[in-house]
Amino acid sequence: MGRVVAAGIVLGVGVHVKIYPFVYGGSVLLVLDQTQQKQPQIQNQKNQKHHIRLHQLCKEITPARLTVTTTALLTFLGLNALMYHHYGWPFLHHTFLHHLTRVDHRHNFSVYASLLYDSAATGTTSAIGIGARIASWAFLPQLLLSVIIIPLALARKSLPGTMLAQTFAFVAFNKVCTSQYFLWYLIFLPLYLPDSSFVRRPRLGVAALGAWVVAQALWLQQGYNLEFLGRSTFVPGLFVASLGFFAVNVWILGVIVQDVGALEAGAGGD
Repeated sequence: MGRVVAAGIVLGVGVHVKIYPFVYGGSVLLVLDQTQQKQPQIQNQKNQKHHIRLHQLCKEITPARLTVTTTALLTFLGLNALMYHHYGWPFLHHTFLHHLTRVDHRHNFSVYASLLYDSAATGTTSAIGIGARIASWAFLPQLLLSVIIIPLALARKSLPGTMLAQTFAFVAFNKVCTSQYFLWYLIFLPLYLPDSSFVRRPRLGVAALGAWVVAQALWLQQGYNLEFLGRSTFVPGLFVASLGFFAVNVWILGVIVQDVGALEAGAGGD
């Protein structure tokens, strides 16, 4: 139980320091108590089936999962209450609320970069114009994939592999994607690469690395012309480069998901 409490504390502190680790919460909960026996289904008896499904749902709410959730939540709320007591509203704004209205249009590899440039040109962070409105909803596919779909599909097979896939998806689909964000998923590579398709099939690994570097270099060339030389490279240059980099990331993410999905349940969950 001590390790479970420690996990909750670490998760709470992590989300307090940098909000994005909250995406790992669902995966952590899913890998707890994996060995519990499941009630067999009873066929052709509708009421009994309904009762069994309800019973199975209740069995998912285990003491370990409640402990992690409660500990993480209390740690997160306690630290934020302490910071709010010291710094007041500016703490809430600069730590959390600015993510709703931020317009980071410089050095941004995201496919939403051109839309954010358009929004920034209005001189305000409010959602003016169709481009800004689209960018303001960018979090929906991002969170759907990284917080719900990937954990449900992969968490019970490999927790490190799932966290890599979640982080990769979170960064690739984020409306702000700068070079510093790559560090978020690179830390998981030593846990994933040894048994990955990229190592087992060297040609695939070299191709993926080469495509990732080349796509990034092509974007940087367009970005340099725009931000340093003052040339208008929005269309087609910058936009096409952003699409290309996004496509490469989606391809790599697909390989990671296939690798983790091919594992036996619990193979990398400890």
